Amino acid sequence: MKIDRREFLNTIAGGLLGSIAAPLYSRGEGVVSPRLRQIDELVDFDALGLAQLVKKREISVKELVEVVIRRIEAVEPIINAITTRTFDRARARAETIPLDSTFAGVPILIKDMIDVGGVRRTDGSRLWLTNVPKKNVAYIDGVEAAGMNIIGMTNVPEFAQLGVVTNNTAFGPTRNPWDLSKSTLGSSGGAAAAVAAGILPLVHGTDGGGSNRLPASANGVFGMKPSRGRMLSGEADGGHNPFKTNQAISRTVRDSAALFNETEDKSGRIFEPVGLVEGPSKRRLRIGVATHMSNGMKSEAGVVAAMESSVKLLEGLGHEVVEVDMPLDTEEFFQNYNGAFLRRFGVFAEMASGLSGRPAAESGLLDPWTASLIAYGATIPAEQERKGLAYLDKVPGMYGALFQKIDVLMSPVMPVVSVGKEELRPVDKVNDALLEFLQERMAFTAPTNVAGIPAMSVPLYWCGVSGLPVGTMFQASLGGDRMLYELAFELEQARPWKEKWAPYSVKYIPV
Repeated sequence: MKIDRREFLNTIAGGLLGSIAAPLYSRGEGVVSPRLRQIDELVDFDALGLAQLVKKREISVKELVEVVIRRIEAVEPIINAITTRTFDRARARAETIPLDSTFAGVPILIKDMIDVGGVRRTDGSRLWLTNVPKKNVAYIDGVEAAGMNIIGMTNVPEFAQLGVVTNNTAFGPTRNPWDLSKSTLGSSGGAAAAVAAGILPLVHGTDGGGSNRLPASANGVFGMKPSRGRMLSGEADGGHNPFKTNQAISRTVRDSAALFNETEDKSGRIFEPVGLVEGPSKRRLRIGVATHMSNGMKSEAGVVAAMESSVKLLEGLGHEVVEVDMPLDTEEFFQNYNGAFLRRFGVFAEMASGLSGRPAAESGLLDPWTASLIAYGATIPAEQERKGLAYLDKVPGMYGALFQKIDVLMSPVMPVVSVGKEELRPVDKVNDALLEFLQERMAFTAPTNVAGIPAMSVPLYWCGVSGLPVGTMFQASLGGDRMLYELAFELEQARPWKEKWAPYSVKYIPV
């Protein structure tokens, strides 16, 4: 397909992209309007496909920026995925991005939890509404060196602490393009919603407890969490967060693999570089399947159906599938996880009190959920923190023992199909019941981050009645990122998902 440059420019100049009133079909002719058809065709391209159009001079970087801006203006009032718009920055950079770079100026949205020089970083909090980092972290340098053009920042729950609901009092809730009453999950909920809504085919995310995989599952897209220490640093001090990694949420596997290649640490200090993964492997894998959590909680029927469907697919592809148990006890894990982490949020209380001159809970700068989480954590004894940290040190070995028997661990991303966007709110206050609600939904994903191993959510199933997507999670041993990408390519070829579009997306909403 070749886009006619003159017709495309006329479309831009005529302002059609921003006109919701323009008809989808020509009156009396019953055919798609040729003006709108150009935009429909662009929506069908992934990021590498758009880059090829730029390199062939079929569209300019500047024109592509304007297309994405119109998409944002069309769907953002519906889904509320973006916290900060950097349109002028993107327009200025469009003039300077080398066309021989991998992504050749394709726009990207960045999760609002990482430093981009000169761009506001809020972490979804009123506490940081005026926080503007002075320079990029190394990971963002890698994103821009790859030729990606940052056009905005995506919504997150405050400091990622609401977990499975992307909502905060600073910017409000992000809505799921598949069902506006459902949560996008989190914390990369704004990022996944932006991909599902068709704003962009490739968006940055971070994963510290399931934050790429959970939203990818809820939004029917692909989400990757690399091995700990695999990527360029996302921290201002140049180090690596022990649990959080940076990568992408995308519509295609190849986009994710390409960005992975551009942003992995090639120094070899921790891992030998993976490089660019371009397709599946011929190797047949031994895949262990764990459908239910180890605390006795059973996964919902829709999740079980998704797992059974994925098992049949894998067996049909020639992989060996065996039943296994999760390598740790869920209840014991979260008891120690809470002890290790919840005492550490006092720094936010100190910041809020220092800025407002009032106690954190009364400062008006923190959501009630965050403020109460800080108070909850303050009640945890120091001895419980020490025990928690000692337990977490053992988690990598628990997973390592399992991977002596299997190549890949397959499980649900979450034991339930969906979370209602009002089931957990930033105005709620922490109690044992809500913590249990949250942690049961993170039970499959959070241990992965403690283990440091790579994992991905692959969109292989949509529920028949609700039409909601349900991702399947695959995990490999530490450093096994290539194996997961190769498996992802194979699954994508066997059961394509790229053309599955959410109803509240630019595929159906005229821009």
